[in-house]
Amino acid sequence: MKTNKTLGCSLFAGVGVWFSNVSVAMAQATQTTGGATPAQPTFLGSLMDILPLLLICYVIFWAFVIRPQDEKAKQHKALLESLKKGDSVVTSSGIVGKVAGIEKEHLLLEVAQNVRVKVLLSHVARLESEPQKA
Repeated sequence: MKTNKTLGCSLFAGVGVWFSNVSVAMAQATQTTGGATPAQPTFLGSLMDILPLLLICYVIFWAFVIRPQDEKAKQHKALLESLKKGDSVVTSSGIVGKVAGIEKEHLLLEVAQNVRVKVLLSHVARLESEPQKA
């Protein structure tokens, strides 16, 4: 079987011809524009092209992530402010008990008769009488 050793050389020659054709085309484009180089995209131009897409992504992110999270935080804050002694609550760890006392950052839960547990106020998930939302 005969191999063609000039195949590699012809590939490089073809690439060389392509580059020379590109340089001739660029030279002709420079001559037709009166010597000025073709306009290059600027940073500001590129930013203006992508800005609408970024704005749409931000609006979608705000509508589906940020706004619902803010509403949930407001509801949780309102729940914590409305707690009073005797309310039955469920903590985020699943402890169920009645509020025996409220301090600045802690809550005293009575989980059984004469058994009290001190938990962080921020870990109260919901009132026990509320239905759990999925």
